[in-house]
Amino acid sequence: MSEYTAANITVLDFDESVRRRPGMYFGADAHLATSVLTAVVIASLHPGPRVAPTGPPEVTVEILYDLAFSIGDNWPTGPDGSTAGYYGSLLTSYRWVHAAAAAVSAHTTVETWHAGHALRQDLAGLRPTGPTHGLDAPGGTGTTLTYRLDPSYFMPSTLNAPTLDLHADGCCDLPGQFHLRDRRPATS
Repeated sequence: MSEYTAANITVLDFDESVRRRPGMYFGADAHLATSVLTAVVIASLHPGPRVAPTGPPEVTVEILYDLAFSIGDNWPTGPDGSTAGYYGSLLTSYRWVHAAAAAVSAHTTVETWHAGHALRQDLAGLRPTGPTHGLDAPGGTGTTLTYRLDPSYFMPSTLNAPTLDLHADGCCDLPGQFHLRDRRPATS
């Protein structure tokens, strides 16, 4: 029997941890792409108390094509619209499930707005590809994330509508609104 020492421990960055063991973040489903989509929907419908909107969360998902979707909600990336996140990205620890989805994506775009200010950032995996860019801020507060899941990681797989109950009994005082639009072209 060999001795277990500190030399046997490997410390992984967050994104590498997600890529090595996605089941820890998204569940052990054979349809991993749908599990990622379901996890970010549930996370957007259940924000932490420091970032929760004043009313019920409103979440809209658009499936763009088989491994791409966008999700928009009415809460900022962090308390008071803060933006100091993973690896200098706009994805703060308040959006750790969204960050895990970015870690298994080839490209992610984050747009967030709060108090009249709006920012956009492109990510490769979870790493920024450049600095944030200012945008014309829409009214209110919100975030839209567009994910293009990494095909080398997800093939063969396609996106389907979330398969789980998005609210467990008694989970929310103010259950949010969820809208799903499938924008993929119809196939014959």
